[in-house]
Amino acid sequence: QYYVVYDGNCNLCVTLVQLLETLDQGKLFRYIPMQDSQKIQQWGITPQDCELGMILIDANTPEKRWQGSAAAEEIGRLLPLGSV
Repeated sequence: QYYVVYDGNCNLCVTLVQLLETLDQGKLFRYIPMQDSQKIQQWGITPQDCELGMILIDANTPEKRWQGSAAAEEIGRLLPLGSV
């Protein structure tokens, strides 16, 4: 399981999350908008962290994180695109 922390006020981000939800079908990713301050604080994420782009968190190893383009690359690597 992975958590995708994204900007819920960004139309592009929301559209990408919707596409990801369709591809993933709830198997691998859970989604948290950056605006959900209670949830992101649980992960030790600050508003300053959010300014640097999307964040991907490994739920089993929360200290393992990717941000920005590295998060997008890791999501792409994790997706079973061959089966879609």
